[in-house]
Amino acid sequence: MKNLSENNSINIALNSIFKSKFNIDLFNCDDEIDINDNLLGNKLKFRARDLIYLIYYIEKEFNIDISINDIDNIKFNTINNIIYIINKKLSENEQDVI
Repeated sequence: MKNLSENNSINIALNSIFKSKFNIDLFNCDDEIDINDNLLGNKLKFRARDLIYLIYYIEKEFNIDISINDIDNIKFNTINNIIYIINKKLSENEQDVI
C-alpha cells in the first residue's frame, strides 16, 4: 500500500486487524491502493457492515471509543483518516490519565 510505514506500532496493529479480519495485508497489497483511497470505493470494496466491524476491532485493539462525531466529522473512510482518529483518541486517553 502506498504511503504506509511498516515501522509504526499503530500501522502494525491496524494491519493485523485488516489481515486477520478482512484478508487485506496493508503492507503487501497491490501498489495501486493508497492510504487515502475510500474504503467503500472500487479498490478496497468494503461494505457498510465491514466498517461497523472495523470500528469494533479498532476499539478493542487500541482500547479507545470511537464516537459518532469521530465518524461524521473526521470521516472514518480511509486508512489515513482511521490512523488520524486512532492517534487522536490515544492522545486524548493519555491526557485523561495525567
